[in-house]
Order: sequence, then structure tokens, then C-alpha cells
Amino acid sequence: MNKKPHPSPKRHAPQRATDKFSDVDVLRGMLGASNDACWCMEFGTPVDLTLSDDDVARQIFGNDPYWRLCNAAMERLYQVPAGQKLSERPVREVFPENSSNLEFVRNLIANGFEVDAAPALDRGYDGVEIYVENDVRAHIAEGKLYRMFGVVRNVGKHRRRERELESRLDALQSMIWAIPAPFLAVDAAGMIEVVNAAGALCLGALPEALLGQSLDSVLPTDAPQANVLHAMSKVRTLAIPIAERFSGAVAGGTWHFTPYEAPGGTGCLVMILPEMVTEVCS
Repeated sequence: MNKKPHPSPKRHAPQRATDKFSDVDVLRGMLGASNDACWCMEFGTPVDLTLSDDDVARQIFGNDPYWRLCNAAMERLYQVPAGQKLSERPVREVFPENSSNLEFVRNLIANGFEVDAAPALDRGYDGVEIYVENDVRAHIAEGKLYRMFGVVRNVGKHRRRERELESRLDALQSMIWAIPAPFLAVDAAGMIEVVNAAGALCLGALPEALLGQSLDSVLPTDAPQANVLHAMSKVRTLAIPIAERFSGAVAGGTWHFTPYEAPGGTGCLVMILPEMVTEVCS
């Protein structure tokens, strides 16, 4: 008589020590440890997205928005006073209804509340305005916006650097414009990128009409066109500055060609110095 095999004992999955923590606890721990400023904004009254864009924007600021969650990095970014929680403070204190934030909201609406690096102008609790960028997503159901959440970055430092560079560029352009000798910057494709007043006068055209034009197309007919283009080609190939004297009405002095690195390759700076200046420099 065959004996029936004994049934194998049931094996239970080992109990993990972390099972006693909910996913919410784990997520809160991850956000709390992050150096990225994370936030979640909910609305006391869900925003009706079936209305006009202006009405939706008005509701986002007016439908009792409040912070559902803000991590420690978010509180550091906005300089929340010690002993206070950003989640307990009104949203309008750091996200006021100003022209920059209205533009931010309109951008959200236009992109279905899914944007990356969207700019906004917020205000910290130290009273200082903060230029920020947000990556934003949203919880939308049945035409209602219930919450928005995202990551925010302080880009004020980059904005200050950008303004500083713009200021330097303006100063540089002013200096180039004031140079009494004709000056042009020609890119790797032979197109004029920069021309000063003397250069425009030399070529017989307005500066704005010369920008983006090929140098060979604007050189006067009595200019040594072939020689100029050959010299520029030589400068790009050898990557060394050269000086040439040409005959012709436009060539009343020495043409100086200097290579420079442009985004599309090696460009050429061109300056025409009068004979007397060339002799003094020699």
C-alpha cells in the first residue's frame, strides 16, 4: 500500500522590520532627507479647470491654497523663522499674487500643469524676493485641480550673474562702438556678427543692415574683395593674426585680421587702421 506523502509545511514570507512603517512614512523620510526643496499645495476649494484661464488663475490664488507638505530644504530656502513650520503659514506669504507669479500660473495652465524649470518670483521670510524655478505636476480629476506638487530651485545667483554679464556685454559693445577705426567681427561662415559706427561708415550702410550679412556681399566694388577674403581664410586656417596693406578706396590703411573662437568655428576680427596709426604702432 502506497503511503501518501505528507504535505509540505507552508512557508511564510519572513517579516521585514520595515513592514511596520507605511509608504507615507517612508516617503516623508525620503523628502525630509532631500536637499531639494519639495512642496505640495492643496486647495480648500478645488480649482474648476472648465472656466476661462483668467478665472482658473484667480482661483489658484483665491481658493484657500495651503501647504499640504513642505520639507526641511523648502523651509531653509524660504528662511522660515526658527521654531515655525512653513506648512502652518499662509501660501501667499511666499507665493504672492504678483505679475511674475501670474505669468507662472498662466504657464502652468497652458501646459496642463506639467512643467519643468518654470520661473517664478517668490518672497522669503527675511523679506527678500527670490527668483526660483519649479518642476510642477498636479492631481487633476473630473475637471478639478486638487493639488500641485513639485521641486523648487533658487536661481537668484544665476540671475545676478546673468545681469552682471549683460552689463559687461553692454559696456563692451559701447567700447567697440566708440573705436574710431572700422571694426568688424565675422563668424566662421563669413557673416558679420558685430560692426561699429566707423565700420558701418566704411562699408556705406547702417549697422543694423550689416548684421547677419556676409562680408563679401557688402564690401564695396572698389575694395580688394578677393584679397580680403583670402587673408581671412588664411587667418582661420593658421589661427594666427596677420596684417595686410591693400590698394583701393576702402583700404586707406592696414587691415588687421585676428582669429577668434566663435560657436560655429574660428571667426575673424577685422580692423582697419590708418597709415599714421600703423606707423606709430610699429
